[in-house]
Amino acid sequence: MLPEDIANYQITETLRDQRPITIRAIRPEDKGLIADAISKTSQDSMYLRFFSAKTTLSDFEMSLATEVDFDAVVALVAVLEERGEEKIVGGGRYFRTPTGAEVAFLVQDDYHGLGIGSRIFRHLIIIARAAGMKRFEAEVLPTNKGMLSLFARSGLPISQSRTHDAVHLTMEITAGG
Repeated sequence: MLPEDIANYQITETLRDQRPITIRAIRPEDKGLIADAISKTSQDSMYLRFFSAKTTLSDFEMSLATEVDFDAVVALVAVLEERGEEKIVGGGRYFRTPTGAEVAFLVQDDYHGLGIGSRIFRHLIIIARAAGMKRFEAEVLPTNKGMLSLFARSGLPISQSRTHDAVHLTMEITAGG
């Protein structure tokens, strides 16, 4: 899959509550939707994602989040339509490393438990496999039970190591899932 194909990636699926959700490539014009989503995400969820207290993204961070090349960095968002308007309720990305790619997610609190993170992860795997990648890695706080559970349910072969501060996961994406 070429970067320009990934930049146009879009698929609609059905959530556990039967609402349709679109998983698509992030766009530079999503900055306002991303800022709105961040403003509605709890400090706890932000801490679990960024490993620090954060309530907003700086202009630089927002540019990094929304202006990706779809080669070294691939970013997808989960979009719901509510009251006739698009609303980003989650997102995930991977960025290439020398050994594979590091993957991370964030789902707005009001939308936890609907399968959004799992759907984003599945599509990141599809894209990464098409790009010839063999593994994902993730650093997860030990208290982030939701993310650890998402990875465990993925069906991928996983190895992990723990420190006091983080769980390092390596997921082989060439098999399972």
